[in-house]
Amino acid sequence: MLDWSAIQFGLIDNGVLALGMIFGVEWGDYLLPKRFKSKAGGAVMGGFIGNLVSDAVAGLAIGLHFTIGVTVGCIIPATLLPFVIKRANSNKPLRIREMISNA
Repeated sequence: MLDWSAIQFGLIDNGVLALGMIFGVEWGDYLLPKRFKSKAGGAVMGGFIGNLVSDAVAGLAIGLHFTIGVTVGCIIPATLLPFVIKRANSNKPLRIREMISNA
């Protein structure tokens, strides 16, 4: 049987993520440096912020120290955001085999 509290958690967690992406598309011009401005870049940034907020709020159910740890853990991958946004803005198809063979 499905656990209703788990369903609620999933709805809230991914709902906040989706809202972050929607707002990011609209607010990307204000959130990003000029060279990264685009709808895709805004969606990436909004998704990142939405995920950070939803994970931090979910962590509050466990405790403040856990929430701080989750928040720091969400911020560390932010160093990859310029690469993700650059990729999202490119028109080239992603070729996994080429990426692996060139590594």
